[in-house]
Amino acid sequence: MLLETSDFKKEHETVVKWLGISKVTLRRANPAFSYISIIKNGIRSKSVNSFIKHSGLSKKQVSRIIHISERSLQRYPPDKIIDSPSSERLIDLSRLFYQGIKVFNEKEKFITWLNRPNRALDNQLPLELVETNMGINLVFDELLKIEHGVFS
Repeated sequence: MLLETSDFKKEHETVVKWLGISKVTLRRANPAFSYISIIKNGIRSKSVNSFIKHSGLSKKQVSRIIHISERSLQRYPPDKIIDSPSSERLIDLSRLFYQGIKVFNEKEKFITWLNRPNRALDNQLPLELVETNMGINLVFDELLKIEHGVFS
């Protein structure tokens, strides 16, 4: 799921903006190390709210996807560091939104696509699939196929 260096830079800027986190130096050898660094330093719970604001998804939807209860998210102070698996899922979800918006040219079209059964994804809703790591990978791969004109 890695992109060309220039695409990665645009993706990274979007992820950082959507999560409201400090910029991390891009590493040229393998850009994924930038995300690993962010995860290791910890993502604060306010990043979840920032993502919700930018994505248009509900707190309930995001909490289900990142595996933190909605009630816990409501109780967390803004500077509470969320666990690494949830942080990683939030970054993956942000990257997925970047790719989807890039493919469909607008957020609303991408969200519509996320909420419709997809034959290439076993007639499941892409938004429901992203609740698992394997599902995020399947949805991301489908977006790449659409981007390159390969329809299933």
